Amino acid sequence: MKLLMKIGVLAHRDIQNTLQTWQKTADYLTTELSEYDFTIVPLNFTQIGAAIEQNAVEFVIASPGIYVEFEALYGVNRLATLKQLRMGRAYTMFGGVIFCNAHCDNIQSLTDLRGKNFVAVAENSFGGWRSAWREIVEAGINPYRDFQSLQFTNSHDAVIYAIGEGKADAGTISTNVLEQMALEGKVDLKNFKIINQQTQYGEKFPFALSTQLYPEWPFAVTQETPSQLAEQVAIALLKLPKDHPAAKAAKSEGWTIPLNYQSFHECFQVLQVHPYKDFGKTTSSFELAVKGSNDGLWDWNLETNEVFFSNRWKEMLGYAEAEIPNLFQEWKQRLHPDDSDRVLTTFRQYFEGQLSTYEQEYRLQHRNGNYLWVLCRGILLRDVWNKPYRMAGSHTDITRRKQAEEELRESELQLKTQTQNLRQALKELQQTQMQLIHSEKMSSLGQLVAGIAHEINNPANFIYGNLNYLEEYVQGLLNIVQTFQQCYPQPLNAVQIAMEKFELGFVSNDLPRLLNSMRVGSERIRDIVHSLRNFSRLDEAEIKAVNIHEGIENTLLILQHRLQRNSHKPTIILNKEYGNLPIVDCSPGQLNQVFMNILSNAIDALEKTITHQPNNFIPTITIRTNVIDNRWVLIYIADNGLGMSEETKLRVFDPFFTTKPVGQGTGLGLSISYQIVVERHSGKLDFFSEPGKGTEFQIKLPLCRELVS
Repeated sequence: MKLLMKIGVLAHRDIQNTLQTWQKTADYLTTELSEYDFTIVPLNFTQIGAAIEQNAVEFVIASPGIYVEFEALYGVNRLATLKQLRMGRAYTMFGGVIFCNAHCDNIQSLTDLRGKNFVAVAENSFGGWRSAWREIVEAGINPYRDFQSLQFTNSHDAVIYAIGEGKADAGTISTNVLEQMALEGKVDLKNFKIINQQTQYGEKFPFALSTQLYPEWPFAVTQETPSQLAEQVAIALLKLPKDHPAAKAAKSEGWTIPLNYQSFHECFQVLQVHPYKDFGKTTSSFELAVKGSNDGLWDWNLETNEVFFSNRWKEMLGYAEAEIPNLFQEWKQRLHPDDSDRVLTTFRQYFEGQLSTYEQEYRLQHRNGNYLWVLCRGILLRDVWNKPYRMAGSHTDITRRKQAEEELRESELQLKTQTQNLRQALKELQQTQMQLIHSEKMSSLGQLVAGIAHEINNPANFIYGNLNYLEEYVQGLLNIVQTFQQCYPQPLNAVQIAMEKFELGFVSNDLPRLLNSMRVGSERIRDIVHSLRNFSRLDEAEIKAVNIHEGIENTLLILQHRLQRNSHKPTIILNKEYGNLPIVDCSPGQLNQVFMNILSNAIDALEKTITHQPNNFIPTITIRTNVIDNRWVLIYIADNGLGMSEETKLRVFDPFFTTKPVGQGTGLGLSISYQIVVERHSGKLDFFSEPGKGTEFQIKLPLCRELVS
């Protein structure tokens, strides 16, 4: 069976309208949180306070002015703030508009309102009176004393018509009402003049505005509701799509993170209205008003230098009410030494008008000697001559939050360290894996090449070694034949027939040429075997003096078949521009592997280019060598293929990265080449590539430098 969760909603109009506006929100929450059944409970102004006090509802939706009363009296806590639709756009803030007739020349600022007839919506309307009342009070005017008259119409429209018809000198309404009525064709904005116009918000709030901005309606949770459920509801509200039926019914685009409603507390403190009636005076009504609030309150009369600290303010520091005198110095001496200069500087800047708001975090000393973190907010009141005469605000204990932040920072640092260690371990694992694969591959390749070379070498040597004897025997036989022909110029008919049939004359001339061709072929086989042995280098020391050109030539000999023309591609032109290179100490087998990897990639790139280029494309590989500053040997290997993309260039030396199809490349060639050149030979391996213009690799080896072991 589902648990019933009641949402108390302020029915500021009627029950039916309240249900139409909010029932779909309850239905949405029931769908999102399947263990619960949410229902809307419409409550009037009298009922809603009693319901919260008696824990008859788990959640509450109310106007922000009503909410801050419940926050102070009953400890309710906001979960989200409504994104109210106004003229097709969503806003989370609102305020008040103070205005007069456009032709009224004797009202230019708030101070000109003294002695004027003023009209507002309702005495408990925040947008239609209290937000403007605060601005008027802070301008040094007491509207109940300094106005010629103050009337309430209970309607925004009636206020506008009263100004337009000259029944009042000035008035106030909530933001965006003027623009809405103008859109409906009921009024012309040119007929009105905005007083104390606020333009600092620009396009973020494009409506006429005379006051501060205040947050919209909150969705709040009562004290007895489980925190886990509150978190689930908050998450569901923030997930509500802006086009969901629940959002449309509430004339909104859903909900956003809970905004700070301290500005309402500050406004009510300035106005000294419920729940801050007689704020700053130690009266029983004030104590009742702040009972249940978790914040410590303070009120500083700058004219008398008296400071009021609430009981909660003193309790936060571990003191009873009578144990701390009401003096400014009591606060100042408890500031943490590391925070004192910063706090006092910010305090001074706010007094001097350099800061528009006062809010900062710092540490105060507890009675037990420890320090607790507080969030301090305050507001400064100035008279008509801009002289400060009063400052009030609150302290919120944020020690747990600070501790949590510190623990989070430490956890993040540990996580960052662990992540770095894991990345390093992964990199080392990849390198180890790559080296194992490379070692196994090169070992197998070297053994295969050496085995093939050995197997070919034995019969090749046998053939080559016997060619001299064969040539000697053949020549002897030819000499005997010639001697026989000289002694018997007229051979027998049978011999003559056999000689003609055998074509003795042709054979005598062609046989030496045949023997010479066999000698050239066997020498070619011996050269190939020699190149294979040189390329594998299994029978030589790992580090030795090497002729770089010999290594390049050996590699080219092995790749010769890939350079030649076939049915799929033309011959790849090979340009060799060799400089005069000295002998270099290096690991020849590994260096040959670098040449093999780079040249093989160049051939692959050209073969791919041939399929994308016109028939007149001439695939070319250029190899250049020279010496730089008598310190470095440079080997350039370039192709005129398609080149590399920017993404490929960023990862070209990464282990296991390849642009070839699966099964045609391991992604180890260039990574291994980089290790061989840079780590084993203390050299450099760079490349330059541009799409459509080919790729050039530059191998830079030191002439006189000990190799890294």
